[in-house]
Amino acid sequence: MMNKFRRLQETWLSKFILILTALSFMSLFGVSGYMGSVGKNKPVIKVDEYEVLQSDIAQRLEQQTQLAKGLFGDNLDINDNIKNAMLQGIVQKALTDTIIQKTADVQNINISDNLVRKIIYSQAEFLDANGNFDLQKLRRVLAASGWTEKRYIDSLKLDIIKQQLIQNPADYMHVPNILAKYLTQAENQKRIFKYVKVDPAKVKIDREISQDEIEQYYEDFNAEFVAPEERDVSFIVLSTDDIAAKINISDADVEAYYQENIAQFETPETRDVLQMVFDSEETAQKASQALKEGQDFYKVAKELAGQDKSATDLGYVSQDMLIADMAEPVFAAAKNDVIGPVKSEMGWHLMKVVGIKSGAKMDKNKANNKIVDTLRKDRAYEEAYEISSQIEDKIGAGATLADIAKDMNVKVYEVKGLSEDGKAKSEPKAYASLLKSNDFVDTAFSYNVDEVSQVVETNDGFMVLKVNAIRDAHPKTIDEVKGEIEALWETNERSAIAQEIVNDVMHDLETGEEIEKVAARNQLALLKTEPLTRNKNFEAIAPNVMLELFQETAGMPKLINNDGVQIIAVATDVASTVKPSQEEIDTVARKAKMDLTNDYAYTLIEDFGSDYDVRVKYRLLGLAD
Repeated sequence: MMNKFRRLQETWLSKFILILTALSFMSLFGVSGYMGSVGKNKPVIKVDEYEVLQSDIAQRLEQQTQLAKGLFGDNLDINDNIKNAMLQGIVQKALTDTIIQKTADVQNINISDNLVRKIIYSQAEFLDANGNFDLQKLRRVLAASGWTEKRYIDSLKLDIIKQQLIQNPADYMHVPNILAKYLTQAENQKRIFKYVKVDPAKVKIDREISQDEIEQYYEDFNAEFVAPEERDVSFIVLSTDDIAAKINISDADVEAYYQENIAQFETPETRDVLQMVFDSEETAQKASQALKEGQDFYKVAKELAGQDKSATDLGYVSQDMLIADMAEPVFAAAKNDVIGPVKSEMGWHLMKVVGIKSGAKMDKNKANNKIVDTLRKDRAYEEAYEISSQIEDKIGAGATLADIAKDMNVKVYEVKGLSEDGKAKSEPKAYASLLKSNDFVDTAFSYNVDEVSQVVETNDGFMVLKVNAIRDAHPKTIDEVKGEIEALWETNERSAIAQEIVNDVMHDLETGEEIEKVAARNQLALLKTEPLTRNKNFEAIAPNVMLELFQETAGMPKLINNDGVQIIAVATDVASTVKPSQEEIDTVARKAKMDLTNDYAYTLIEDFGSDYDVRVKYRLLGLAD
């Protein structure tokens, strides 16, 4: 189970403090604000009795999608590849977190609310200008980030548990300097490779297939020349967007959401501020006088405060980003006004306002539409399962697909000639991806003619289908498959000829003949690399194969299957290397330590998980192979 996710992504440890999911403070501050998860949806991850629900994964995916759009703009194209990558990361984190939580409970590890309070009170983003914890600021930060309060505290506790169970043990990995030195020398070692390529697709065939061979192929491969079973089906789809559109949101709900998330709809006034800070009032007054005489702010800051431009220019800041003593006078000043000297704990300040951007508030109608859309999506999952139950009742009472479609106010779609590989002779283009899904195909091939299926959950909602006709699988005639036979024979013939060439080349090289002569005799182009270290490659050869090449004795051939193309490579003598610097050795040591730490952390997670019954429902998650 864990190995599947390890192939999908890099180890979780490198991202283990990253918080992209919704979090919460309900137990600490008595604040709810949590929308609640759907009670009737299905668990998609189970670790013994611990479950992660489908709605939780969906909400995290939606939140991460919105976060991505917030970072890169609403026009960001979240295609299937990006969506799957995001979903894989979310599922991996959810699985890992569940295993960790189970392990913590087994070992009676508990994190006190008092410890969590201390951590939260020390986080700079939640402090006011005087350095004191500001609960309202915390709420604004969480709301702006799309986080709920309850899950924030849960996630923070889990991160502390992870540190105890995983990070602390893994951080004790150490790479001795002598080992790092040899690793660096090995990494810096260079080799030159001479090689030839044998590509079956480019091999010439000097004859045509005979009729006897066609008949023999038809007999030998008859199982491949069968027209598959095909089915004609009708179906309806009820998406969560359709469901959301039908949900009524009250004005009171909109107002409550607006007030609780006001930071999402207001942009504060910001000002472009220059600042210089002095240890003494005397120097600050001297600088103030220089400014009154018309001298440049940057010039005075450099000469009297020893500040460069980057230290002087604060850029555009909001009022709550400034020290309390400065905030009010700076935001009361006009453009190009100089404020100060004003004293703070840091010294004596002179500040100048060089630009002003007015604050803004989202238009009420626009805010209303956004809030309604958000609340509808949040409640759509709950509503979806209620509607699903209603449809199941209708099916049980004998309702036809047309009856259900009419009641639900949705269209009935037709599919002709659907086979078990998801291909169809005729299909609605808008649902092409759905038709290729395992859920749709399995359902279509699980019922008899005129039977209406049960409600089937999809990535975007629900579907119901009816089987209209079934055409059984049957053998194709030899004339129907002649073209397929010729293509199959040609592929096999090219592969056989290519393999003969490869065998001859390998035999000659293994007996000590030079690759130059072998290549010329077999009419193969001889290729040569530049001097390469083992972390470089050629012909897009995989890193693990490059490591094997470096381990081969000079002059010995290595056969590599590179996506169907056979590469036969011979390493020359090791090229001379320069003695590594201490900086290079330190870099390699850090990398080796990170690799060891990651492997050890993963091993710990895998070891914890091996004690439990771990299950992931890939189909419900949309990650089925």
